[in-house]
Amino acid sequence: MSKLRIALPLLAALTLLGGCTATRVTPLKTAADQMCIEENPKVQVSDFVPVLQEGFARHGIQTQLYSKIPRADCPYVVTYTARRSWDMAPYLSTAEITILGPRRQTLAKASYHLRGKGGLSLMKWQGTKSKIDPVIDELLASAQLSSTIAQQADSTHEPRKSLDERVHDLQQQKLGYEDYQRAYRQLLLEHQSAQ
Repeated sequence: MSKLRIALPLLAALTLLGGCTATRVTPLKTAADQMCIEENPKVQVSDFVPVLQEGFARHGIQTQLYSKIPRADCPYVVTYTARRSWDMAPYLSTAEITILGPRRQTLAKASYHLRGKGGLSLMKWQGTKSKIDPVIDELLASAQLSSTIAQQADSTHEPRKSLDERVHDLQQQKLGYEDYQRAYRQLLLEHQSAQ
């Protein structure tokens, strides 16, 4: 019984001192190497978007920030939320990053959360970059990227091929499902506009 009396207060003190960080990540499998970030004006964490853009660039994905997403130019969209808490100074306590595909379906998602708002842990005051970079790395580390520029170049350099030949060429590229569907729709639109 005396061991229990010692263990319970010790466990409670450790829990208060070491506020736990919880992350959940559903990694990206395939996507294009260019994405649009939809600006979230409610986010008050001033360096969140630059950290997000640097993290995506580190994995070979170029991003462009838009206040309103031009649907035709942005088949892949990144949305985000981030919240601050305050304890003598503001600090990032919660964030979520979502990658949407051409039909605006969720392709990947990651969340960061300080349990108990960080408790008494000094780690809660770490910067946005040190908190979010590992989450972005886990989100994008195994992604297979296709070049948007190469796909656009292929479609502009071969206008004389028939639709069937172009579809056959597309099938030979062995793209992921989403990339194939987007490229196939693009072929159909180009074919219709050429007629």
